[in-house]
Amino acid sequence: MIQRRREYGKQEPTRDAHKIYIVCEGKGTEPAYFAFFEGLSSNLEVITIPPKEGTDPLKLMERAKQVLLGDDRQYTVEYEHNDTVWFVIDTDAWENEGKIKPLRDFCVQQNASIPKDLDEVKAYNAWNVAQSNPSFEIWLYYHFYESKPNTDDVEKHASFKQFVDSTISGGFDSGKDPVRLEDAIVNTEKNTQWDENGKLQDYSSEMFQLGKEIDGFVNSDIKKLRNKLS
Repeated sequence: MIQRRREYGKQEPTRDAHKIYIVCEGKGTEPAYFAFFEGLSSNLEVITIPPKEGTDPLKLMERAKQVLLGDDRQYTVEYEHNDTVWFVIDTDAWENEGKIKPLRDFCVQQNASIPKDLDEVKAYNAWNVAQSNPSFEIWLYYHFYESKPNTDDVEKHASFKQFVDSTISGGFDSGKDPVRLEDAIVNTEKNTQWDENGKLQDYSSEMFQLGKEIDGFVNSDIKKLRNKLS
């Protein structure tokens, strides 16, 4: 983040800036990644909400209720400005434990309530899930690579994170590598698949959907910054 700000200054968001609230499992990797986009455009505000007690999807859902919906909420989702909420989650064991579907159902319910509660706001997907399989690091991997990783190569490492760290020369640098956002969107979307039951397949990530939303606000700024950092 220091390098990015040294190369390209931070812009303060306007009062009507589009806000993206990101409720994530990680306290390090994910917040550091999304911090790159903070202040790139005055029309976008990226607000990361890390976990407080536990990282499973149901606990993240309760965290979002407290921070975004509760009486003592810290933030307000302004639907009239098309603000969005994204749960950024890993597959881990959550799928087998049945903890991802309730989160997705919660998002569907929240989206359905928007036009009912606010007559002047058209229905849209304000609440979303960006699931990665096996983990958020597959999204980082696709910033550099066009094809899925080889399973044999992955299994030589203690974790998928370790595999990605060793595969990307020097490891992923959240201070400059997110300038490859467009590459990541294209590569991830091309390699992401769901089975007939809607389950996300190995080496897939729905992060490309969130990436597209961010890119819609920072595309020209990213291109300028990429030229400076290249």
